[in-house]
Amino acid sequence: MAWFALGSSEESAAVSEVREGEQQQRASLVHHARLSAASSQGRLCSFEPGTAMAYEVVSQTSVEIDMSRLADEVDAGGQAQVHATQDQAQQIDRSWHVELVAVARDDDGSSVLAARIDDGGITASNGAPTASAGLSDTFLIRVDPRCGIREFGWRSEGDLDAAREQQLMAAGLGFIAPSKTSEAGSYGGTSFDATGRYAARFNYEDGRINGAAVSYAIGSETGRVAPIAVEILASTIEVELAADAWFETLTNERDLEFSLGDRPFGTHFRSTQARRVAPNGFSPQVNLADGGWSFGRLGSKPRDPSTDFDEALREVPLDDALANYRELVASGSVSDYGNMLRDWLRANPEQTGELLARLRSGEFDQERIARSGLFYALGSANTEQAKGALVDILGAWPDVSHQIAAAHALSMVQQPTPEMIELVAAAANNEGLASIERGSMALALGTVANTAAAQDPELAAQARGQIHDWLAAPADEAQLGHALAAAGNAGHDELADVIGTYVDHESPTVRKQAAHAMRQMSPEQAYPHLEQALGDEDRVVRTSALETATSVARRHDQQPSEGLISLAADSLASAAQAEQRAAVALLGEAAKHGDAQADSLLREHLHAQLTSDDRNPERLAALGRSMSGHWKAAN
Repeated sequence: MAWFALGSSEESAAVSEVREGEQQQRASLVHHARLSAASSQGRLCSFEPGTAMAYEVVSQTSVEIDMSRLADEVDAGGQAQVHATQDQAQQIDRSWHVELVAVARDDDGSSVLAARIDDGGITASNGAPTASAGLSDTFLIRVDPRCGIREFGWRSEGDLDAAREQQLMAAGLGFIAPSKTSEAGSYGGTSFDATGRYAARFNYEDGRINGAAVSYAIGSETGRVAPIAVEILASTIEVELAADAWFETLTNERDLEFSLGDRPFGTHFRSTQARRVAPNGFSPQVNLADGGWSFGRLGSKPRDPSTDFDEALREVPLDDALANYRELVASGSVSDYGNMLRDWLRANPEQTGELLARLRSGEFDQERIARSGLFYALGSANTEQAKGALVDILGAWPDVSHQIAAAHALSMVQQPTPEMIELVAAAANNEGLASIERGSMALALGTVANTAAAQDPELAAQARGQIHDWLAAPADEAQLGHALAAAGNAGHDELADVIGTYVDHESPTVRKQAAHAMRQMSPEQAYPHLEQALGDEDRVVRTSALETATSVARRHDQQPSEGLISLAADSLASAAQAEQRAAVALLGEAAKHGDAQADSLLREHLHAQLTSDDRNPERLAALGRSMSGHWKAAN
């Protein structure tokens, strides 16, 4: 009996193990079926409102800065002087828990997630953990259908410092899922974290993503003073996908080296690890239509640049300053003469009015470069007096050229005001100005909207709202053209749909302008509209669409869509050299990302060119630049 009991127990264990393996296999099949079903519609991260999830997150940041590696008074390209200081080294460890619940789903499948962070505290250089105040406030994360973070939402009247910290923490969870999980493959995408924006390459197989950052651009605040270069020493992005949540597990690590003038002076390591846990019943009351939410991405806390100047410039008389300024104009670049006058304005703000009087008297009328540099100085000084001068010029001066220069100088003002936006918009609507002058004002408004987006999203939204109004009800075709140009300068996805309505406008000029206005949009927003433009009967419109699609692909390091590749193939046969060259460039971008169809099309086109009786050297050169390998011209 004992023998049979032992045997029965072993048999039972074996059967149990088989059943457990079968259950795991069934669970895996269900998991992959759900992944495939969701991604077949391109909506892996498109969640029903009420879907809840939670994550435990641990992050580590190590920074080593040693400015002694740079010689004292290193020249930073005319933008700043870097002084050697004592080396700094710091390690920061942080743990936190985030609760998420979907509160809305957009028409394109994007999901708005309400989020709450329970901060476990920061441990800096082995100190005691300290939790940050205000992080438990509810904020929003808009996740696109492929799981990338599109933007954040925060209460307009809330704690902006806490909102910035929430966004910097959550940004470490960003990644891009494949468009299809039914097959393995590689693809590209862009995301951002606390340091800046990066392009990454990903590989997907069997429910897992492995990737690495391939290029990095540090945030505007980090690199504002000097041209800091970034090299990626190491990078790892690993994600296990979930069929019913953002992800199961995530690891995102990168090690960066900073340099100035080709000389390294520091490293920055950051690691974020997250794992899915059971949600705790987070159920916020979020009303997206109550007018109290702002959307976008908050930049670093603004600093006051008006105090950055050489003390030796204090109380330097205006005549002496202008004499030095004109000497630099004759021999230097704007980074020399423009920054010199900018710093003088910062050191002597009370003399701004005297400089303005010289400008208004006509002293600079015959000095085009000097006058341009003067407006650069007014825009970048960021003193209250300089801002007031720009407002005065826009609102009261009769010289339109001065008004236009002031409008464009506003794009350099760190914190423009609603009054400034209103003045530029009013000038763009002023029928007393020539069409080209109104267009220049509209372009300036678009630029202000773009540059203000990181620091003052509400103000940027105000500027985009004016542009949207122009696009929604243009007074005439001229204003429509100005509005499309302004929208292109603004470069925000929220304008993509209204721009897209003009891709089939009756005027080919408008259709071309609409295609060009997509150049700063995300691939997700731009590609569908550009596919439509590539079917246009006008070759100029098609060429503009091809050029814009190539620009978007390069800007985001993301492969052109299958539709764009197929349509670009048709343009290879165009008799127009400009269209053919644009098609080659687009297919070249696709081939760089490993697209076999694009590579094959380029090789077939090359063979046809080489065997043609009428070889075109320019076309052959364009092909060589767009294809892999090394090409050498031969007789």
